[in-house]
Amino acid sequence: MFPKSADRRRRIAQVLAWLALALAILMVARAMHKQGGVMLLNRAFGARFAAGLDPWFDPLRQQRVHGPYPPSLAWVAVPLASVPELAARGLWAGAQVGALAALFFLLRRRARLDFPSAAEHVPLLFALSLLLASRFLLRDFAGGGGNLLYGTLAFAGIEIALSHGALLAGIPLGISLALKPNLAPLLLFLALRGRWRALASAVVFTLIFFWLPALSYGPERYAALAREWASGVVQYAELEELHDSSLIPAGLPAAEDGMNQSLREAVQRLVRSPGDSGAVDVHVVDLSAASATWIARSLLLALIGLTAWIALRARDRRAEWLAMLAFFPLSLLISPITWKSHHALLVPLFFGLCCATFEKARARGWCVFLFVYWIACDLLSEEVAGRQAKRALQAAAVVTWFDIALIVALAILILRDKEPDWKADHP
Repeated sequence: MFPKSADRRRRIAQVLAWLALALAILMVARAMHKQGGVMLLNRAFGARFAAGLDPWFDPLRQQRVHGPYPPSLAWVAVPLASVPELAARGLWAGAQVGALAALFFLLRRRARLDFPSAAEHVPLLFALSLLLASRFLLRDFAGGGGNLLYGTLAFAGIEIALSHGALLAGIPLGISLALKPNLAPLLLFLALRGRWRALASAVVFTLIFFWLPALSYGPERYAALAREWASGVVQYAELEELHDSSLIPAGLPAAEDGMNQSLREAVQRLVRSPGDSGAVDVHVVDLSAASATWIARSLLLALIGLTAWIALRARDRRAEWLAMLAFFPLSLLISPITWKSHHALLVPLFFGLCCATFEKARARGWCVFLFVYWIACDLLSEEVAGRQAKRALQAAAVVTWFDIALIVALAILILRDKEPDWKADHP
């Protein structure tokens, strides 16, 4: 699978390049023919913002929608609303393809720096990474989601910071956080590693990109939008009783059929009856809402502690980079709203695990782990397992528990990195 011959590697790279081109064309065409999805919500948000209306209030439904998104979503929503829907879908899908291309070049550079043995096989390792994220990428592409784009911007910002481009690092990271703040835990990584200038740059640019739309909307009215959005998100994050729709802030999603893969929701479904939420019943004990919340928050604090610890323990450049990758699944676990499509931003993490597995002298266990992940989180889709099994797996939050497994896997890699079992150290 990983030939030593340079000619065979070149042929494999050429085949993968043609395959990537064909898949890119197919994905863009598929996205352009998609109906509904988040693209419609984004375009409607942008049209209302450009008209000076409340961007979250849908006059047709007479209710707020798209509540998790900040008012600064206008940066992408307004341009998407300014062109016909078909063009918007095509341009957005093209941008997603561009994000994957950017990730390839960023990850190839990282492999040359920190995974020298794996660097010769980057096209194949990147293809395996896309396979591990395939289900999430398909969801993100089809509906017009921006998770791959926002994740790529954030990853690029961190890469710049780790390459001593502290001031420039804040630009892509700031854009990402202003559009969708769910990757804010990456700022904690910068602080733990003492990257203070990069952290300051990211905070400053996030604030700039967040508030600049106020120049067109009106500062006071935009500030009111920002307060309303922040209040709703904080109130939603503090909820304990998730199955009482009357407590859910307007515009934010109620507990429904198990689609939410956040840690909070995963714990709730495991220890409480789904009630009338529509989710498949997977609970194993009956606890109160307060107890479920306490368990979720305690587990989350433990994961934050573990992730912070490995970031502090990282002793070299490779370990630091692997530790940074753990903050991506941590962000998904922390966020009170996490769909499967949000996991499209895990492509760099999968690439890091593939490179580390390739360079391990004893890699069988890691290969089994990645294979099991692919089976559980990608292969067992509705088309393969059936609708009812897919709903049960979704309610059981299999993807959520594997997010935790990914953090633990990175922790093991970092703590064992000092052991002399890397192929790069044993040519």
